[in-house]
Amino acid sequence: MSDSSTTLPPHGDDSASGSLSMNGGAARNHDLESPVGGIDGGYLVTQSAGRWSDVFRLSAPGQVILGRSSTNDIAIRSERASRQHARVWSSPDGWMIEDLGSRNGTSVSGRRIDSPTKLADGDKIEIAGYSLQFVHQIQSAEGPVASPLPAGATEDHLTLAMEAASITDRRAKSEYLHSDLFETKPFRAGLKDGLAQTETARATLLQLAFELAGAESAAQAIELVLDRLAASIPFRSAGAFVVKSQSQKQAGHVAAADSSNLVLVATRHSNQSALGSSSYRRPADTAIASVIGPDGQAILARNVAGDRTLATENSRGEIDAVSMILAPVKDREGNVLGMLHLLTTDKETVFSPRDLEFVLAVAEILAESLRNLRVRGKLDRSLRRSQRQIQTLQKQIGGKVQIVGQSDAVRDIIEKISLVAPTNATVLVRGESGVGKELVASAIHHASGRASAPLVCMNCAALSPSLLESELFGHEKGAFTGATDRKQGKFEAADGGTLMLDEIGEMDAEIQAKFLRVLEGHPFERVGGQSPIKVDVRVVAATNRDLQAMVADGKFRQDLFYRLHVVEILVPPLRSRGSDILLLAEHFLAQFNEQMGRRITTITEPARRMLLDYRWPGNIRELRNVIERAVVLNAGSTIDAEHLLLTPAMSAGNGGADSAVASSPVEISLADLERSHIERVLRHTDGNKSRAASILGIERSTLDRKLKKFNRYS
Repeated sequence: MSDSSTTLPPHGDDSASGSLSMNGGAARNHDLESPVGGIDGGYLVTQSAGRWSDVFRLSAPGQVILGRSSTNDIAIRSERASRQHARVWSSPDGWMIEDLGSRNGTSVSGRRIDSPTKLADGDKIEIAGYSLQFVHQIQSAEGPVASPLPAGATEDHLTLAMEAASITDRRAKSEYLHSDLFETKPFRAGLKDGLAQTETARATLLQLAFELAGAESAAQAIELVLDRLAASIPFRSAGAFVVKSQSQKQAGHVAAADSSNLVLVATRHSNQSALGSSSYRRPADTAIASVIGPDGQAILARNVAGDRTLATENSRGEIDAVSMILAPVKDREGNVLGMLHLLTTDKETVFSPRDLEFVLAVAEILAESLRNLRVRGKLDRSLRRSQRQIQTLQKQIGGKVQIVGQSDAVRDIIEKISLVAPTNATVLVRGESGVGKELVASAIHHASGRASAPLVCMNCAALSPSLLESELFGHEKGAFTGATDRKQGKFEAADGGTLMLDEIGEMDAEIQAKFLRVLEGHPFERVGGQSPIKVDVRVVAATNRDLQAMVADGKFRQDLFYRLHVVEILVPPLRSRGSDILLLAEHFLAQFNEQMGRRITTITEPARRMLLDYRWPGNIRELRNVIERAVVLNAGSTIDAEHLLLTPAMSAGNGGADSAVASSPVEISLADLERSHIERVLRHTDGNKSRAASILGIERSTLDRKLKKFNRYS
């Protein structure tokens, strides 16, 4: 790895296959006579993709020989070049160039020269298909890479700050990773050996990528990278930096030219016995700025000794660096994640462009590893948050599924749930509105083997027949007016889980037929669709209607009733559960205390008697609302009778629902009795439908639907 030549692509389409190498960083004296003069230095600059990539520093007095011979200062590996093709030297008048009798000649700014010619600033020299530009100051070369200015610096400071002549190569991406094996142009000299070295390097990079895939942390990934670099490239020391805070980095900006955002996290040393000091030396801030800035690229700098703009002093106060490589670690979006720095102090061990390509490839692979670790870290944190949320939800769901009560009726319900839950049997849950039919369905689902799958609930009375069909089975785009997209139905949404259908008695006869086929295991089609869909769904149906009476009246399919009536669970009304009323009241009080941050500890004896005497037409739903209202409007620590808002017409002392039924004629249909009772409640609420629905224990939409039905038959 001690080759210090730089190989570059030929210039122009008509160039012969070959390459150009720059040996060293300053012109050397040769046997050819060189005039001695006191002129300013200059630079020979080559361009690549519109940017300068290699720089050869000219120092007076001195000369530079260009030609095919590898002993030349600038070696042009092309059959079109002569062994010693041309020379550039200093004279009292300035820098001169002459052709040394080559076969194909030398051109300056498009004109072939046949005698010594003075070089003007910006002249382009063309030899054997290659192009170099002569400039007095590196900043005037065509396509220079912009370097960020340190805070407070001026343009005058920039030349001194960067010492661009020391930077002999720059790269944005490694051709090890971004070109075909046979198109790795920088290593074309000695094609067979170059390809062998390229294959070896790529095999090493592949092994590194494999190792990084198993890294569990950024620190481990960086240690693996430094180990691989130490095994592949001889260096004096190496350091790995990371960005201090991701929040300080936005869209690739790391406080441009501000190296304080980089933190050294790991180092490596070699040949420490010959060093005098084994401590790592951070590169100069100006060098870091050229790498991590918005336009920064990896750089190879040779002939660095004494240059404080690139290297820093050792423990003896000396800058003994010979060559160095700086490579930014950037993700796919160009955001800087860190930087790699390698340094040599042995004049026999100088980094080469091949080393730069390798280090840059390592930096790109490390960037992907750090990016993946960062994404994995986010996913791990998100997973932990989700697990905590799941645990919280499970506790909350557990509270909702908890069936509170000690009465014989509740014990019977719990026993039936424990027996039916492990099976796939269809269950019919019957009971008045508000008794907790959905709670029973939820308990069956969570006690079954389908607990990890969805529980989907739907009220059949809330939708018209056409919308109910669409909700149950889904629809295709354009199936009806307003169907702008394909929609998945409840059956598909509940696949593998449980579908709870409330108020099943309100289902239209046509939908009952399609529903029955699905229950029997047949596939179905979406509304407007033709593709059969088969699902695995357990159905729990609920109703407050007498389905057997509806079957007798021809309002409900008999075959569907038998299919639903595999297991029936009857949930008793709250008024028949005795002391369960107080247990439920205490349960809801604890829930609302926790939700609202209240500390209401007791329910007074008058309030308890009031709760027990009430007939609870709205059942558990109404009790829950009563307790919630009492907690919200209570600034004290107890619930008294004055905090309970109950409907007087439904208290035991005022007759209640049973008295109303007893005072009605015996020969009256259920429909007429229902209508009469709804009208009485509406009169009691002065026509307030929302309050009437609350008293009746039904939804406002259900009350509106019933009133419309009454009007149709009036």
